[in-house]
Amino acid sequence: MIEAIAQFGSGYKPPSYHELRVPLLQDEKAQIDCIKKKYEDYWKSESQYADMLFQLFDSKIEEIGEDNVVQVVTNNAANYVATGRMLMQKRSKLYWTPGAAHCLDLMLEDIGKLKAYKITIERAKTMTSFIYRHYKLVDALRKKTNGIDLVRYGVKRFATSFLTLQSLYKNKDALKQLFVSDDWNSSKLSKTETGKKVLDTILAQTFWNHVLDCLRASQPILVVLRLVNGDERSALPEVYLAMEIAKKRMKVNFANKERSWKKVLAIIDDRWEVQMDRPLYAFT
Repeated sequence: MIEAIAQFGSGYKPPSYHELRVPLLQDEKAQIDCIKKKYEDYWKSESQYADMLFQLFDSKIEEIGEDNVVQVVTNNAANYVATGRMLMQKRSKLYWTPGAAHCLDLMLEDIGKLKAYKITIERAKTMTSFIYRHYKLVDALRKKTNGIDLVRYGVKRFATSFLTLQSLYKNKDALKQLFVSDDWNSSKLSKTETGKKVLDTILAQTFWNHVLDCLRASQPILVVLRLVNGDERSALPEVYLAMEIAKKRMKVNFANKERSWKKVLAIIDDRWEVQMDRPLYAFT
């Protein structure tokens, strides 16, 4: 970049801050999207077919040597499930299994679909979206949270929602302080319909009670997910033990709310037993 500017010589006028971050950035993104589109079209038409995936995996197994391949691990998409079954039918010594992290993430997805948790997650998303659309509001909040952001991104898609709820609950006092401050009350945002709804949510104790229920349901699974995604890869027997501990913790978390933990445990057992209960893991 510096060399190009030097070659231009004197009189060069650099783009403004606005030009760099809006029109020029959008133009570059549009060009990259055009380049990427032809590859995406190819990926969509090829990767969705189990037969094609089977041939791809099978050729690699042949290349490596069937006796040297014990296990093939993929995600839980239907095309990969079908591919895994086809591989095991042809290769009697081989096991196909879905990834443990993806299995745990799908558990969190299913839990998030339960009515009580779904409503709470949607309200939390409305709150965080509103805050992060307005940079002055974000700056004011960061001052009260010592620079900590509310939105926490997990390594897996559905873990993010529950990690964000965890962060919201941890910083609920800072949120309340911000939304009852003179700065908020005197701002134009406080007069908007969305602003009023966000304020009502933040000040409602029932909302925070529901957030706590979401954390009771998700925290034990997040602990296992952290173990699976750690720098040191855990052996599956260790993960199996962690899941048993997680289920016991779930019952303790909900105490007298038997109906709640039974729903969550049913989701966990359904995903875990169908996807991760493999003879290979029992052997190890």
